[in-house]
Amino acid sequence: MVNREKLEDYFYLGIFLIAMLFALISVFNLYNAINMLIGTFIEYRYKPVFDAFYAIAVLAISIYFIKERLIKK
Repeated sequence: MVNREKLEDYFYLGIFLIAMLFALISVFNLYNAINMLIGTFIEYRYKPVFDAFYAIAVLAISIYFIKERLIKK
């Protein structure tokens, strides 16, 4: 039988994973919403340029957080 402390650890890990899943879904929804906002306010022939800069900015921020949080030793 699993002791109480192990069970609590598994419970909190499960809650953490569910929260991370919801956060990941929200990030994708935010990315799509901002992309649609760019399409609404930017003239259609300039949209690819703004999309590219937006994607580069998101990529740069992601790399920064990965470098700072996950690879930190």
